[in-house]
Amino acid sequence: MSEIILHHYPLSLFAEKIRRIFAYKKIAWRSVEQPMVAPKPELVPLTGGYRRIPVLQIGADIYCDTACIARRLEQLRPEPACIPEGQAGLARVIEDWADHRLMPQAVPPVVVERLQDLPPGILVDRAAMSPALSEDAMRRAAPHALSQALLSLDRLDAQLRDRPFLLGDAFSIADAACFHPVWFLKHSARHFAAVEARPALAAWFKRIEGFGPGDVRPMSAAEALAIARASEPEDVAGGEIVEGEGGSPGDAVTIAADDYGPEETRGVVVRLSADEIVIRRRDPAVGEIAVHFPREGYRVSKP
Repeated sequence: MSEIILHHYPLSLFAEKIRRIFAYKKIAWRSVEQPMVAPKPELVPLTGGYRRIPVLQIGADIYCDTACIARRLEQLRPEPACIPEGQAGLARVIEDWADHRLMPQAVPPVVVERLQDLPPGILVDRAAMSPALSEDAMRRAAPHALSQALLSLDRLDAQLRDRPFLLGDAFSIADAACFHPVWFLKHSARHFAAVEARPALAAWFKRIEGFGPGDVRPMSAAEALAIARASEPEDVAGGEIVEGEGGSPGDAVTIAADDYGPEETRGVVVRLSADEIVIRRRDPAVGEIAVHFPREGYRVSKP
């Protein structure tokens, strides 16, 4: 198997979710740092338009969205498990809450406080992905978002008072998903004080932070593209075929996130399961690529 490559940047919340899984599972990985704002000329040849971070690459197989990435890492390294048997449904519910509720609560207060430290033009770039990510929208949202974040921190603290991790004795995808918005609060000492004031939550945060950076080595984007160009998609066969919305294998489709980021990826369906859709596409820079998306949270259309 080719090396595991993560396309990300250090400040990315969702990339931190995957970085914690790497560290917990002790997976060796290569780090390709991508720009925080468009254009992303050394990422788009792999994804076909999708530009959200992180993106996982294994040869010519490209995995978009942390839900899809986490499932693939679980397949590759089942132990220690991050999607615990018997609690997979609960873990996914918590993951979805953290990604779509806790994360939007944590981001505006920190972004507004640290605006002067952000790369120029980043909120103009993000506004192109969603009007809710513009500077004006962030400033309006910040006070209420913070009040809601404090309520969420209370809930997390209460859940952790009699256990080291959210689902019990072991780290899981639920912890990874809740960790990254709390980690983002650490970029503001004033806001992170709310975490430190909640003893169980603060201890949980230190426990996960203590996993360390993991086994990571840098790689250039050019090298990652060369690996894709020299490889063929491998993770395209098998799986339960689910007919219906999203078409069938052989159909030409476009895929785009249904919340923010309007960029579309076009290709031909090669696998369609309850959790995942895989399309095959060709790019002049890298040749044939298989791009993997989760079914949940993505709109699939026939052009």
